[in-house]
Amino acid sequence: MEEGGKILKASLAEDEYGDTEMLDAEEGELVDPDIVNDPGQSNVHDSEGLKQEKESKNRRQRANKTKNKKKRSGPEPNVTDINRFVLDTCRRLREKKSYMVYTAVCCLGVFALSDLVREVDAIQACGGQMTADGKRQKTEAI
Repeated sequence: MEEGGKILKASLAEDEYGDTEMLDAEEGELVDPDIVNDPGQSNVHDSEGLKQEKESKNRRQRANKTKNKKKRSGPEPNVTDINRFVLDTCRRLREKKSYMVYTAVCCLGVFALSDLVREVDAIQACGGQMTADGKRQKTEAI
């Protein structure tokens, strides 16, 4: 019975440091900084360097964020007439069934369909899509 009491006391003694969750622990925090450094030593130079690194990193992230926003928006198609957009899309994709493209514009919208047309252009620029047997392309070469 005394052994159980010793184990209980030992487990309570270990708990005085408290649990550390993974979110709280960061890389490099495995050792207490007061133990490693002398108490008389100052870390002013280290903290200034870290502060400058953090600020430059924040500037870079902010600059990248604005670049990404510009990339996402892209050139918006200037559509004044849906019929003209449908006919231009049919010519670009060499599609004979303009009513099908018109229905797609009504369902998806001009922006979504223009994105799809860009994807089709990218696929065709890479050589096009192959048939299931792999002998020929589904679209004719230009």
